[in-house]
Amino acid sequence: MPTPESEMFLAQKPKVPPTFDGVDYDDTKAFKQAQDAIIREQWVGAMMLRLVGEELGKCYKREGVNHLEKCGHLREKYLELLKEKKVKGTLFQQHNYISKHSSSRILQHHHDQDPPPTPLTKNSSAPKRPAALSSHMTMICRTCLRRASALPRLQAPSAGALIRPFSLSAPTRNVAAAAPDAASAPPANPAAPPKLSNVKDETVKAAPTTPVSSCPAGTVLNGLNYFKGKTDPVALADDQYPDWLWTCLETKKEVSESMEDLSAEMFSKSKKQRKAAAKRAKALEAKLLASGNLDALAPKVPLSQQSINLPGEKGGDVTHNLDALDKRDTLRKAMRKERKEKIKESNYLKSM
Repeated sequence: MPTPESEMFLAQKPKVPPTFDGVDYDDTKAFKQAQDAIIREQWVGAMMLRLVGEELGKCYKREGVNHLEKCGHLREKYLELLKEKKVKGTLFQQHNYISKHSSSRILQHHHDQDPPPTPLTKNSSAPKRPAALSSHMTMICRTCLRRASALPRLQAPSAGALIRPFSLSAPTRNVAAAAPDAASAPPANPAAPPKLSNVKDETVKAAPTTPVSSCPAGTVLNGLNYFKGKTDPVALADDQYPDWLWTCLETKKEVSESMEDLSAEMFSKSKKQRKAAAKRAKALEAKLLASGNLDALAPKVPLSQQSINLPGEKGGDVTHNLDALDKRDTLRKAMRKERKEKIKESNYLKSM
């Protein structure tokens, strides 16, 4: 058992007392020595706590080794508890902590202190044999008992629960038609069980299996191997791949269907975006002409350029004021959008 006087701790023991009492703070050397002594003393305390914890942990491990010889005071305390019968000697013997000779004396001590056996009569039963004198004893450690108690208790299912109940009677709509035939013709094979079908299995079998992949199963995919020293992969059947694999390359492109959104893309820096925006604007205009809605093609005055007074009065009611707030919010968003379009247009012209 390590102590503060052990060799490993004496080698680290500081020569200066670990305290700042009487140390001149202006004397850098003495202050540094006192500080180093305090740090070393704290390290010794921490290492002592760690080593003692490790030794105490070894004493409770079931390895068949007498770890209590390394920590004598724990061994003496265990023997005292054994003498006071606070612990059982069989547990001590099971883990080879004492010799068999001393354990036999402990068992004899338990046997001497037991009450004398009473004579057997007709009405009396045989006395129970003490656990210490049992010829065969199986010891289970506390860890195994704790794990066993945490496991759920499983009960064997009864025979009635394993039998699947089903009915052999025909549907009610076919009872009247099948009654005369059943009376005349005996069953062909009464011992054979009825054939049960599942609705899900029938629907799955009825579903057509069309090949999704262009490569049938077993096709060698040449040139796709990137592992060194391995062969090219072989295509599997379509049902062996996950469903998301067939749609992972599909992209959803958001198409703007309004002239105001298209006008922002008309001044994009990308030539492809400008061409696509002009093409979509032309298609949208043709669609409006075909629908006959000519009002949609009329030039619209932007909201920020309209000469309409905003609603709202000083003494108006709550509904009127809320409507005025909504109108001002719409105007603010329109002006912000117009400023962004002007900034994009000016940036595009500067880049030219």
